[in-house]
Amino acid sequence: MYTDESQKTLCDAVEDLVMAWPGVSRKTTFGYPSYVADGVLFAVVSEQGLSLTRLTDAERARLERSLAVEPFDTGGRLVRRWATVRVDHPEDAPVERALRQSYEAAVV
Repeated sequence: MYTDESQKTLCDAVEDLVMAWPGVSRKTTFGYPSYVADGVLFAVVSEQGLSLTRLTDAERARLERSLAVEPFDTGGRLVRRWATVRVDHPEDAPVERALRQSYEAAVV
């Protein structure tokens, strides 16, 4: 469920990156576009931004050095393990690296 055009733009940009990766498909999680690799969720796009579901603590800390990272909010319930960042361009180096790491953790 998109509330503005920026979410669609972010979703399109994420898809441009991840849909060529082996085993990736799109589904819906909590009503939002989400991306799975071999059936394992690794990213969600929402009005909160891009949520990465499979980062290690070290990978999350590295991302936090570049961007503000927050937990994913599912209508008042926080999913603290998910690293959510507000981005316009997921191909920017820190975000793309973290997105790739979340994907790689899903396919292990």
